Amino acid sequence: MNASPREAIDYGRFAQRLAAHRANQDPAKRWDLYREFQQEWGYVPTGGKRWAGGDPVDPDDEEFDEDELASMVPPEKIPAALSQWWKLPFNSFADSWLMYWTNPEWPPTWRPDPGGFGAAGGLEPDSAFVVDPADLRMCCFKYEYEMCNEWAYQSAEAHLDDPRVFATAEDEWVLQADSLSEFFLLLAATRVTVALGWTAYPKEDFDAVAPRIRRAMPELGFHPWRELTSTLVFHGGLDTLAMVDETGEDFRIRLAGRSREALERLIAELGGKWSVREPEPPKADGDDDGEDDGEDDEDE
Repeated sequence: MNASPREAIDYGRFAQRLAAHRANQDPAKRWDLYREFQQEWGYVPTGGKRWAGGDPVDPDDEEFDEDELASMVPPEKIPAALSQWWKLPFNSFADSWLMYWTNPEWPPTWRPDPGGFGAAGGLEPDSAFVVDPADLRMCCFKYEYEMCNEWAYQSAEAHLDDPRVFATAEDEWVLQADSLSEFFLLLAATRVTVALGWTAYPKEDFDAVAPRIRRAMPELGFHPWRELTSTLVFHGGLDTLAMVDETGEDFRIRLAGRSREALERLIAELGGKWSVREPEPPKADGDDDGEDDGEDDEDE
């Protein structure tokens, strides 16, 4: 699954691609950018075992207890895009979940959760995102391993084919993506690029490096990625991405390149000392020992 680019791609112009994706309301085109982006970074479906999801759940199945059934969002509250995503042959989470460090919820579960499993509550009554004050429930479809973060769409927007996605940030829900399809594209950008691309970490302080990235590389146009303490902003260059995290604690700056040559070109442009790592896709047998720790393999 390692990246093997065939022609250069200028991610400095990615915001235009994303704007076109947002403007295109054709359901048949909903997943085009998601598929293209993953292919550009070298993702190829393995054809092996997949994480199951997307099929209707039988409420009479004895596998589920009363609390679990009470927690489940009913079928009429599951948007078309979410069911579609699970079934995509190029769904890199279902196919290669060890890259992702998150758990899915299928079917989605309510927040607040009447079964007591979920950590988050509903949308705050004074939130600017309230659609229906009488229905502040959230429908959680993915969460960080220890539920430090949860991602959900509004129950009040569940009738839409491709509704907005929100993330928990401390004690409130914040906008994460303008649609479910864009959320999964953003999630792939945070995971697939660093698993399959060449990566680099600065040996200088954040305040020295971040301004150089911001001057040299336009933003991709996503809403900031929210996870744990992070507020991660993506910047683009020729065959490269830079991830700048103003509020996080680990990996506050990381570069990713579709090739070593592209990464080295960006490093030369930005200047400074960097630790470079070659692609390290997770092991298929599940014995991966954790996320890239950023320790030196090679110096630039």
